[in-house]
Amino acid sequence: MKFDIEHTLLTEQLLDTLGKLTHELQVERGYTALVVDSEGEIFSDELRAHYLVTEQTMSALDALIDTIPDRQSKTWAKKLDAIKVSKELLFAHREDVQTNTIEFASAINTYTYKFIYPVIDVNIEIALNIQDVNPLKVSAYSNFLQWKERTGRERAWGAHGFCSKVFKNREFTERMLTLIEEQSAYRRAFMSLATKRQQREVEEKLGGYVMELLDSIHAKLGDKDRARELEALSPVTWFELLTGKIDRMRSAETGLVKSLDPYNAVASNQNNTAQVPQQLERHMPIIQMLPVFSKLGAKDLNALLRHADIRSYEKGKLLFMQGETLSRYYLILAGWVKLYKSTDAGDEAVLQMLSAGDSLMDAAVFLNIPSLVGAQVVQDAKLLSMPAPIMRQSLADNKKLALNMIGGLSMRSQGLIRQIEHSRLKTATERVGWFLLKLGMEQNGGRGNAITLPYDKSTIASYLDMTPETFSRTLKRFRNKGFRIQNDRITKPDPKALCVFCDETLSEACIFKDQDLCPQTFMV
Repeated sequence: MKFDIEHTLLTEQLLDTLGKLTHELQVERGYTALVVDSEGEIFSDELRAHYLVTEQTMSALDALIDTIPDRQSKTWAKKLDAIKVSKELLFAHREDVQTNTIEFASAINTYTYKFIYPVIDVNIEIALNIQDVNPLKVSAYSNFLQWKERTGRERAWGAHGFCSKVFKNREFTERMLTLIEEQSAYRRAFMSLATKRQQREVEEKLGGYVMELLDSIHAKLGDKDRARELEALSPVTWFELLTGKIDRMRSAETGLVKSLDPYNAVASNQNNTAQVPQQLERHMPIIQMLPVFSKLGAKDLNALLRHADIRSYEKGKLLFMQGETLSRYYLILAGWVKLYKSTDAGDEAVLQMLSAGDSLMDAAVFLNIPSLVGAQVVQDAKLLSMPAPIMRQSLADNKKLALNMIGGLSMRSQGLIRQIEHSRLKTATERVGWFLLKLGMEQNGGRGNAITLPYDKSTIASYLDMTPETFSRTLKRFRNKGFRIQNDRITKPDPKALCVFCDETLSEACIFKDQDLCPQTFMV
């Protein structure tokens, strides 16, 4: 059934109220950052006063939820109910803040992942379910919400920097620069998808001296020689600067909500037949071969890719952290990404190495739960990504896409079982031999003798569940067998020198299988 005018107005009210709740929670998080880091000396009264503002917005949302007709039939209704239930968790979290029994990172991350992200998620899902809405506008709206949220997180973490004077701390600086980079990426995505009217409204809201001042601060953050200059800026000044920007973004957001109305002729100045973004067109041959998209028709694939973006990432780029709720779904087009788990002591275990065709943490995206691992680029990579809520909605709407995902998850599960088998039952020599054989098949189909290690040896060692010293000693054993090892290049004495390490999974892709040339070291 199509939305009538009454339904459209209710949906607009819901989106606007959810956006206001997100905004008030972001303000509350910003105040909390200063209160916790200053041990209650800064903004304690302001924070307690703002609790009432947030609660008033939550009450307004509750009243609005109760007016939704046929609520049980709405796919997003349970998420709205979950927001109502989360009140008690929010009150308990506030108590921890007020009694100073919580650490800074936990105080901030709880707001981000327990309260703010779920509201943004249902906001986007409701927008996606507006009948006859232009999907490009929803994608633009989604990117804008993520842009605003990254700005809010910058405000909170920046407060930590100005209170504790940790600008020289590498981890802090990288976190800030990552947030700034993500804002730029979401801004670019928004501008590429938005109508000219939407672009103009946002640009008008985000111009002026304050924006120029923030740009100069960002430049200093990225320059270690100038970072010390930031110490002259007080935490309150920082908070007010970012608050000015976020308030302007909230004002622009209300206009974007109105633009989603399919009955608004002025707002709907883009048609619904937009093609795949130009930046994706030259990558379509690779995208169409990705397992997750392999069974989709051109129409369904194009509709999904309207929301997608392609970005290049340099080696060392952190994509997401352990415990973070993912806002985007990632697919690797080129390069290598490691999934790893770290401990409080700083130890790290590499769980998976992923390359072209692989997706990152599908289950965390689909279930909308925090990621159990972190992800970092270990070789310059090109990734396709799209907003997680849009991917979840697409899975619910498209049976072929859902089946592709289930197949991918099943293959990933089998791969993890094999990896556990290798680490528990194979010797160090067998693990390294299998790894080199697999690399050779991926790089040249097993035809050549040269193998290039795609990332550093310490990462390979961790992936193979051994120390760097054990990996080095194992490579020496291969050298004694006639292998030539020069930095990251390994040359086999003959094309079949690693066949002894073949197993059932690798034999299926081997060019020698079922031929007279096969040494038959592995029998199926």
